[in-house]
Amino acid sequence: MIEAALRKTIEQFSDIVEFAEKLELSEEEHVSKIKAKLKLFDGTALWIREIWIKGKIEVYSYYWLRPDETIIMGWDNAPHHKEIASFPHHKHVGNRIEPSQQMDINDVLNFIRNFLG
Repeated sequence: MIEAALRKTIEQFSDIVEFAEKLELSEEEHVSKIKAKLKLFDGTALWIREIWIKGKIEVYSYYWLRPDETIIMGWDNAPHHKEIASFPHHKHVGNRIEPSQQMDINDVLNFIRNFLG
């Protein structure tokens, strides 16, 4: 189920996603985990980590990296940065922590697509 959803997402964003590598999937009774690295058309990459419990995403992190692996931007819902209005959802932009409206892989890929123009 998780693998099919990821493949569908990659197809939906095929204009910016070239391929997935380092794919790790595990599905147990009520818990699904995914780790993947998407290579984007401009040479950057997006690291994905999601944990789904009973069909609902509970933990996520998405990190967009330059070819030299330095961070462009990152999104996650680790429960720190309680001062952020969108707590626990936040993004890392340089040295700043900002509120985030991107809370799943589709939101993040849409953001990247729009950012790249």
